[in-house]
Amino acid sequence: MSGRTTRKAQPAPGRRAATCDVRGDGRRCAPLNEIVVRDPGSGAVEAYAACSCGRRYPLPWTTRARLLAFLPGAGLVTRGSGTIAATALDQLVSRTVWPADSDRRFAKRGVVPVGTPVLHEPTAPAPLITTGLVTLALHMSSVMRQARGIGLAGNQVGVPVRVLVHKLGTVAPETLVNPELLRSSGTWEYTEGCLSLDVPETAARVLRPRTVLVRAAGIDGRALVMMADELFARVLQHEIDHLDGVEYVQRLTGPERARVYQVMRDQGVDVAVMPPRPYGGPAPR
Repeated sequence: MSGRTTRKAQPAPGRRAATCDVRGDGRRCAPLNEIVVRDPGSGAVEAYAACSCGRRYPLPWTTRARLLAFLPGAGLVTRGSGTIAATALDQLVSRTVWPADSDRRFAKRGVVPVGTPVLHEPTAPAPLITTGLVTLALHMSSVMRQARGIGLAGNQVGVPVRVLVHKLGTVAPETLVNPELLRSSGTWEYTEGCLSLDVPETAARVLRPRTVLVRAAGIDGRALVMMADELFARVLQHEIDHLDGVEYVQRLTGPERARVYQVMRDQGVDVAVMPPRPYGGPAPR
């Protein structure tokens, strides 16, 4: 996902939060995102709420217990090496990852452009956390920052594996493995762009759910459940869509969809690989 965030100084504990530069529009810091992280080995739990800028707040025990109930059954992964599955994953990463200096039309440097098959097909869950997967995460983070983005999915660097990185690392761990969207509610409109669609005039207002409940593993193997709101929810939905083979323009409706698709056609983008996928019903014929 393309975009920029501004990091603000953390207010001293106990003082009233200043205007939040990340939320913008004069809004103050607020405990928007609820995060629970559990170490599967020790059972230790970290629980907190966080603003979009990363300022943290205590998480009520009732909320902590509610989120912990969603951890069982997650697509969690453990560290592994020397097995057939680990070797196969590392070979896949090595074989498919795009170089950071790769320049292609319609995309930022190092990023797969729209029209490339891997970008329009669902990715596979990672069976293990391997050396290759950790290396991939570091590569993705570097490419994301080089491109001045705030999120990047595995298939956006050519690897068809369910892993994403985001730039809101003070809110939740930066790398999320096998993220799964469990619930959503509300609506929120926000302008989105994409590192895989570096075409002028294609940024557009997308109406998505405002809050989402997401379950994932960290690159360190810890289990996470996140009730995300505002910007973090938007980034998670955008990147999970990528992992499901969906580009943000496919979520557009009405005149905005017509405008953006015409811009893409005029620039030579193959829009046939991106049929509309609006929320709340089947795509129009």
